Amino acid sequence: MLRPSLALLLMSAPALAQVPQVVADVPINHSLAAIVMGDLGTPELLLDRGADAHDFQLRPSQARAVAAADLVIWTGEAMSPWMHEAVESLAAGQVLELAKVEGLVEQPFAERLQFAAPEAEGGHDHDHGHDHDHGHDHGHDHDHSHEGTDPHLWMNTANAALWLAAIAAELGEIDPANAETYLSNATNGAGQIALLGAELATILQPAQGAGLVMHHDAYGYLATQFGLTILGTIAAGDAADPGAAGLADLRAALQQAGAVCIFPEVNHSDAYVRVVAEGTDLRIGAPLDPEGVMVEPGPAHYATTMRQMAQAIADCVQGS
Repeated sequence: MLRPSLALLLMSAPALAQVPQVVADVPINHSLAAIVMGDLGTPELLLDRGADAHDFQLRPSQARAVAAADLVIWTGEAMSPWMHEAVESLAAGQVLELAKVEGLVEQPFAERLQFAAPEAEGGHDHDHGHDHDHGHDHGHDHDHSHEGTDPHLWMNTANAALWLAAIAAELGEIDPANAETYLSNATNGAGQIALLGAELATILQPAQGAGLVMHHDAYGYLATQFGLTILGTIAAGDAADPGAAGLADLRAALQQAGAVCIFPEVNHSDAYVRVVAEGTDLRIGAPLDPEGVMVEPGPAHYATTMRQMAQAIADCVQGS
């Protein structure tokens, strides 16, 4: 008996579903998308490792990736202003703006002391060794407004779990053949995030009640969820040197407020932090990385970013 030809076998075989091409703006969102996609595929991350999440420009190859994507995932203009134009003008597939997912825990920026760091003393330096002149003018003012809703939504672990479900729903609509897998991955991921939340609570318990000073106002959700006390933030962009008298007043204000730790951030000079802490009992913590720009991208990224940040806060408070 003759064997069926290869062509006949191929014609009779069921068609394999093509996994959607997914593009994410920043590592946190890329990590959540990777959890949902699982073994089916790998999302593409736009933000270069070590780059500033608020001030970035797309390379031509990245712009093409946005245009070709079946699903573009981004937080929203408040967090990724450089992404807004690309979404509006290039994205031809579905777009998921995570800040607009229903049911999120939202809160306004808290009223905090703002300690102005002069540029001369090491304010924001956004030339991190990246050539941002790529022929695209996606530049925006990176300093998101500290009024209205705080856009650092992933700092509350419940929001990250909701984002998993939203990503799974979008992918399931694009790729119905794998919808159950996306949903299962999102459900399992949400369970892991719930365990992460309990772990973070344990790590941060020793830091409750200690006065903290942060580099910028990115930690409000973390403070609310885990009972932290953030006394103030270091505001960038003040060109005026505060002088000896200004620094003395600042140090006195911090001491009066009961500040224990002050934290620099990755991608920013710690010079002003050290000047402020000099001659006081204020401990300088390890640089924090709230967006995880220095953490290896992938499914474990979100948990690693949150865990490292919590541990750095706890270590400083405990004098470790």
